[in-house]
Amino acid sequence: MPMLLALRRVMMLFMLAVLTTASLPALAQIPAERNFPENTKRGVLNMSQYPNVLINGKAVNTAPGLRIFDDENLFISPTQITGNYIIINYLEDNFGDVAKIWVLTDAERKKTLPPAQEWKPQIFINKNF
Repeated sequence: MPMLLALRRVMMLFMLAVLTTASLPALAQIPAERNFPENTKRGVLNMSQYPNVLINGKAVNTAPGLRIFDDENLFISPTQITGNYIIINYLEDNFGDVAKIWVLTDAERKKTLPPAQEWKPQIFINKNF
């Protein structure tokens, strides 16, 4: 009987080691820095009276599918944002509503955003004829 208990303990330790080793690659997938999409804007967010949102002191509409990411790039609900004036990057949808908000880290606040690019149609030439 004591030998079965010892064997059971060894098997449990082995399974624990296998599970721990299997989860290590998931930790390597956390990006060191976030890449924001084109035409991302920067502003100061005030959500003291959500769903009425102020960005840079101007009232803006939020999209029905608003997604907010914290400084660790985790999805959070609007009620989890603490503080009235937070420096953010945000992205607007085609209607001008705010669709995504990223709360910035100290390192991201120091970086400047690339200038917004205006969309230009591309000329397609069919070379098959």
